[in-house]
Amino acid sequence: MDFLRATFILSLFIGGFPAPTDAASPGDVTIYRDVWGVPHIYGDSPEAAVYGHGYAQAQDRLDDILTLYTFVQGKAAKFFGPRFVQQDYETQLARHPEVARSGYPSLAPDTRRLIEFYIRGIHDYIREHPDARPEWADMPRPYDVVSLYRFFIWDWPWGQALEDLKHAGSHVADGRGSNQWVVSASRSAEGGPIALIDPHLTWNPANRFYESHVHGGDLHFYGFSIVGTPFMALGHTDVFSLSATTGGPDCADVYEEKINPDNPLQYEYDGQWRDIQVEEIDIEVHTQEGVQIVTRKIERTHHGPIVKRKDNRAYAVKTAYDNEVGMIDQWLDMIKAQNLGEFLLAVSQNQSLPQNLMYADIHGNTYYVRAGRVPVRPKGTWDSPMPGWTSNSEWQGIHPLSDLVQVLNPGIGFMQNCNIAPGAMMPYSSLNAKPYLHYIYNDRPTRTNERGRRALQLLETHPKLTLQQATDIALDTFVLKSDMWQQALDAAFKAHPTPYSHLQTPVQILLEWDGRMDIDSKGASIFSFWIRACRKPEYRVSRQQIERGRDLGGGAQRALLKALDDAVQEMQRTIGKVVVPWGDIHRAQRGTRSWPVAGFSREGINTLRSVNSQLPDENGISYVHGGQFCTTVVLLKKDGIVSYSATPYGQSNHAESTHFTDQGELLFSKGRLKPTWYQKEDMLKRVKSKTSLKVPSTP
Repeated sequence: MDFLRATFILSLFIGGFPAPTDAASPGDVTIYRDVWGVPHIYGDSPEAAVYGHGYAQAQDRLDDILTLYTFVQGKAAKFFGPRFVQQDYETQLARHPEVARSGYPSLAPDTRRLIEFYIRGIHDYIREHPDARPEWADMPRPYDVVSLYRFFIWDWPWGQALEDLKHAGSHVADGRGSNQWVVSASRSAEGGPIALIDPHLTWNPANRFYESHVHGGDLHFYGFSIVGTPFMALGHTDVFSLSATTGGPDCADVYEEKINPDNPLQYEYDGQWRDIQVEEIDIEVHTQEGVQIVTRKIERTHHGPIVKRKDNRAYAVKTAYDNEVGMIDQWLDMIKAQNLGEFLLAVSQNQSLPQNLMYADIHGNTYYVRAGRVPVRPKGTWDSPMPGWTSNSEWQGIHPLSDLVQVLNPGIGFMQNCNIAPGAMMPYSSLNAKPYLHYIYNDRPTRTNERGRRALQLLETHPKLTLQQATDIALDTFVLKSDMWQQALDAAFKAHPTPYSHLQTPVQILLEWDGRMDIDSKGASIFSFWIRACRKPEYRVSRQQIERGRDLGGGAQRALLKALDDAVQEMQRTIGKVVVPWGDIHRAQRGTRSWPVAGFSREGINTLRSVNSQLPDENGISYVHGGQFCTTVVLLKKDGIVSYSATPYGQSNHAESTHFTDQGELLFSKGRLKPTWYQKEDMLKRVKSKTSLKVPSTP
């Protein structure tokens, strides 16, 4: 910790952040596209580069950009129907449009200037292609970018508050999952640290980030941006890599308000009655009969919006991000950082959403912080609603970066966080809970999961990790403790062969299975149906007993075999056969095309290659709708960063484009990553198209 503080202070004396950009002409920009359609954008200035980024995003995904901007304005129901009424209500509840508009002038001048040139790039594409903009879509405005950042991050702190409301403790088990790890130069066979960036989210437009290279002036990055925003969210610069996984300090609370029994629109505070602010909002809704109005009421105390009433109590949510827009400033400063000190100075702005951030750089540093904008709270237990009727419960500021859980260059030489507690990130982890406030650590110290255990297992196996081994770990499909299920099945079948002799073939396939959910695996197919049947209440198969290696009694063994019989019948009914490759029934789909996908994340089973699929349809096919979406392996060396990546679909939203599904079919399906060709000389050998643009002198 002392070294971190020293590095932070040193950065104050070595120049801090770059001076504001001169308002001179931004020059020109060239958008090169490689064989995968990924844009490599080279501008004469940062303004030119982000202008090109806006233009390129509009070329590929203008529909997503305009849809998301409509969402963040709270107007989705007006154009897309009744199912968006609740979303529009929540957008107004969080005040995203209002805070974005009012807070936009407070952003740093450089940040605003780059946002405005980015928006100008989108505008100019639309002017050149007027038919590409739907009639319902407004022309984008700079503060839409701010609102979109808020819209994207909101589920994390809001989810923490709702967990408090349910008295569910501090850990938010909300279905989000991601993987990240870094290996130091001392454990790398490649001459520098190796990092994995591997977030997992549902593949909807907001979560399916935009892949790009952006270069101009002091702005250089490759990675994945929220489509409709100018800067990478995850990826690497010339200097460092950055990944994030769900998990972090507690950045939100619920306040229990005492309601005046004689006036339900008043609440008590320090012995006085205060008025509840009441606002009625009209939500326009598109229907077959035309646009209709749905009126909703929003009630607020000084703590925040009321989300629940019960008897003479009301519950108001307060997050540390309620009035914030500065995440964009912080992220831009992080991207421009040239060393660890500048990176820490940027992170110290405390605008990060609650996430595990992991960093590695070309100088050999590896760093982790459990980041977030964390309120300083009075003493007490803050994982349930707090007394809202007294000023003694009010927040007292924001914790500085130095108070957060973090580690620099761990001696073991590697660390991972696949949505686990800091204490389980590495062998002999020094990140125990004792030195930290409970709401900063915000987890059980040893809490882990299958992905965390498997990542540690593989990282420990390789004292000198190669890039190929790193890729293999990133895309690993092994089901941890599958051998325990095989042992239990073997014992059960040997104990009860006669009644279940008809299961000989599926039993033999399962016992010979290598435990991997690969697309050509027949054992994986049977296992997926069997594990789901085991969860049915009529069988009550104890996963815990099996995976701890405990012997099953006769009744439990028969239940295990009955579940397998159930699974076989279900496969026969839906697929028409039992012996079927996993990739035939576990697939991604876009438009009219589909392709096999390895890995699994359902029924309580999670491989490192985490992909979320729906339950099997009437034909027994499960279609993948989320999980890994921008898996990237990065090698960080002073003579140039090298990276490899793949996405589940392709670069373009245009169904007629060869880049609509090419990465999905040729890379994602086959368990491969492509070179990103970050270095310009490598990219120029793979150019498929080139677009040169004159950037306007003003946005």
